[in-house]
Amino acid sequence: MTGDPYLGTAREALPDGPVRDDGASFRVLICDDHEVLRHGLRAVLLRASDLRVVADAGSATDALALAARFRPDVTVVGLGAWGPVVAELVRALCGLGVRVVLLGEPGSGSDLVDALQAGACGYVHTTVSPQRLVDGVRAVARGEMVLDAAATGELLHRLDDAPRQADGARTSFSGVLTTRQMAVSRLVAEGLTNAEIAERLDVSRATVKGHITVALRRLGLRDRTQLAIHFNRAAGDLQA
Repeated sequence: MTGDPYLGTAREALPDGPVRDDGASFRVLICDDHEVLRHGLRAVLLRASDLRVVADAGSATDALALAARFRPDVTVVGLGAWGPVVAELVRALCGLGVRVVLLGEPGSGSDLVDALQAGACGYVHTTVSPQRLVDGVRAVARGEMVLDAAATGELLHRLDDAPRQADGARTSFSGVLTTRQMAVSRLVAEGLTNAEIAERLDVSRATVKGHITVALRRLGLRDRTQLAIHFNRAAGDLQA
């Protein structure tokens, strides 16, 4: 990776004490070129007893070095600073086994899409409440995908380029949907509402909506009714 955004920014390891190794805490790295924003994010995340901010970084180079050193569960990456460089950073962090949450403004356009295609697991708007940010980081750390509802439609339309069969629908879920998307689709097929699914899986309604939208586009379906029919038909074929 090359480019000026990687140069000349010192990194700062945060002395939060030893990270627990009992699996009860999620380790978080913060990456943004604005020092004030980094400290603000740190203050918000440290309110949660199960989140540990292990370090923050003001450049992509420092973020990668700190990620290799501290092995965070999640890195929160600000979108505003580096443009297309963010996708390279996300790809490298994912290569280290680190999940990435993007923090940005609406209309980030191709930079946001590229970063999500590179492997980022979520996008949170800069104006969200502190609790929403904490919940989003937790969700990504647990392996979920988090997309702010305002951005879901536009992003998924551009992101999903999975090949489809000629009839616009797949006959199997295997290799198409993630485990979480399968779980949400199964509950849709059982007739649960988004609110009921969110409660059952202990996630936000926006997260449920995002999983359903991804599933619809990957399967070439129009709505949740078709998703329910398709799921039940596929399940019946497996049992036959």
